[in-house]
Amino acid sequence: MKSITADKLRLDHETVAILWSNTKPEGALQIKPHGFGCIMPFFAHVAMKGKTAAFDRESYGCPGARAGLGFGNGYFDAFGGAGVEFMSAFFVKGQESSKNPEAYCAMLQHIPERERAKFLQGERLHKSTEKAKKFMTTDLPITDIAEKYVIFTPMSKVMPGQRPVVVVFVANPLQISGLVTLVGAIREGTDPVRVPPMAACQQIGAFVYEEAKKEHPRAVLGYTDLSARESVGKTIPANMFTFAVPFSLFEEMEEEAKDGVFDGPIWKELVAEE
Repeated sequence: MKSITADKLRLDHETVAILWSNTKPEGALQIKPHGFGCIMPFFAHVAMKGKTAAFDRESYGCPGARAGLGFGNGYFDAFGGAGVEFMSAFFVKGQESSKNPEAYCAMLQHIPERERAKFLQGERLHKSTEKAKKFMTTDLPITDIAEKYVIFTPMSKVMPGQRPVVVVFVANPLQISGLVTLVGAIREGTDPVRVPPMAACQQIGAFVYEEAKKEHPRAVLGYTDLSARESVGKTIPANMFTFAVPFSLFEEMEEEAKDGVFDGPIWKELVAEE
């Protein structure tokens, strides 16, 4: 599947399609069953190297990614039942924020050694455990898909007749500016793009799935997740962000992009200067 928007953005890499399927593509990258880790390096290999990755209910990397991908809420039974209490401390200042520091530290023995320092000191995404709990139990949109797999694949590999759930552009600041302008030309009002300060996988999954349910869905700007950026490293250039849209919005963008902002004199002058 080709994209007018991607072509006019002059992307040097693949736009990523997220699909739900009961069939796993042959040769797809996949996390080991019950393995722990960030799924964004897999996303990076899809976007930057043209690979395909597949995830299921036994291979989703971490509790946050389980929710991000659409396999229900992974926080309640996280890490063998440590659950929301443990995760709420982790999302603040780790051991310092736990109501039971000894029990919290004991749980770290079940965390891969490479991740323990982060868990000990916390990710510091929330100012309090109460706020972190509210995020996990109320604020995070939850989808529990019927299909077996969530697939990340380049748009160029999407076959005729297939309809991705989400389309993700990986773009630099100028290209993000163009995408925001394009979506702003379509949507009424002044808030066409969400920026949830959450996990990078949730910014391309859970929050976009929620938008897809709306009559006039918005885009979701992402890759503001510091932990994901650390995990991905240099595979995705440091100046890039994700810009994820439900497929219905992507179709509107494609129509507008035929003769829209990318065909105007300002855009042409800006890209000529790069």
